[in-house]
Amino acid sequence: MRSLYITHVGMIEPLGQSQVMPYLVGLARRGADIEILSYEMAGTPADAIDALRGRFDRERIRWSPTFRSPAHGLGRKVLESAMGAARGLALALARRPDIVHARSYLPAAVADVIATTVPRAKLLFDCRGMIGDEYVDGGHWTRDRLEYRLVKAYERRLFRRADGIVVLTRALERWLRDQAVLGAHSEMAVIPCCADLEKFRPDPEVRAASRAAVGVAADELLVVYSGSLGNWYLAEEMVRFFAAVRARRPRARWLVLTPSDTSDLEAHAARAGVPRESLVFRRAPPAEMPSLLAAGDIGLSFIQSCFSKTGSSPTKVAEYLASGLPAVLNGDIGDQRDLASERECAVVLRSYSTEDLATAAEHAILLAERPHAERAAAAVAGATRHFSLEDIGVPRYEAIYRALAGSAARDGARGGRGTTGATNGAGLAGGSRMTVSEV
Repeated sequence: MRSLYITHVGMIEPLGQSQVMPYLVGLARRGADIEILSYEMAGTPADAIDALRGRFDRERIRWSPTFRSPAHGLGRKVLESAMGAARGLALALARRPDIVHARSYLPAAVADVIATTVPRAKLLFDCRGMIGDEYVDGGHWTRDRLEYRLVKAYERRLFRRADGIVVLTRALERWLRDQAVLGAHSEMAVIPCCADLEKFRPDPEVRAASRAAVGVAADELLVVYSGSLGNWYLAEEMVRFFAAVRARRPRARWLVLTPSDTSDLEAHAARAGVPRESLVFRRAPPAEMPSLLAAGDIGLSFIQSCFSKTGSSPTKVAEYLASGLPAVLNGDIGDQRDLASERECAVVLRSYSTEDLATAAEHAILLAERPHAERAAAAVAGATRHFSLEDIGVPRYEAIYRALAGSAARDGARGGRGTTGATNGAGLAGGSRMTVSEV
């Protein structure tokens, strides 16, 4: 199983560290021969590149980093894609991968060129969400804008042309099938954002040390939020939830782990009567996130509901549960409504009404104040059922890799490229319809 993996997310970045590397390392340990072409942020320190290259070498993964501009204009991204296509094509022609695996849309444009050129190579489109609709729902584009129309036109090609497709949620899988946009024999996998249960885990000693480090007493209830603020993330509603917690536990504190500006959240807190001293803000590098999450008692995730979030699987929810925290979240994002059945470790809101926030606060406090070992065991069990890297994430990637590599081998035995959605819409030559979401 030879794979060329193309990603616009840098391997040095937090998202690359949490939601790219663990899966690729897992695949490499299961026999996949992987080369990564990544777009690192311009200005990434050379010593960071060297250190990470050493880690990849130990895992027998090849890594070819290139660099991207901080500019977000479509013209700049097209240029970067063209440069990436030239480099990726050279790598692919040298090693002839069975699979060209693209994480999201711009890498998929690069991978499309490569998989069309290299004999037998299969295109695996790792969708990650509907990017054009995210730009519209986020207020950056309108549906009549040229960029949106171009992205949607190419999206339609990708869904029909790709030999394999990965989505994060069953909700998006159902929508794609209902819309009949898939190629006739495209392999499909549903793989949520998973957590490494060896890395994110409850640890009483780490918990005590981390609470002391952030100035939180052992007997104070600690709510935690991790990730970006602004845009999709509902600061006002999260403040209202925390205020409901404080109404019942006046000494409760809120640890906000974010690289974002916090002024908007602080303004909402002031209007809600939440004292500034109850808020603790930290910028947490990826290496420190497991220990800081272990300090908490309740994990919080409120995200704006819209069409594009049908395909979202918030990483923070998986990490909260893996760290032993009951999670409080809204159920109209991706597959999060499924967590309503996990009443021992999750609180799923129906609305942000005062009544529902109060009910959620009461339930979350009951879950959080159980003996730590009992609470942690319930949360980790929920993480294992829904978000385990080892039990769900890596095996599902392995299944679709093996299916595509097998199809590539059959094409090679016949001495041709086989058929793909790009040529006649027939899908994988000799392949059978397969869904690996339940592997």
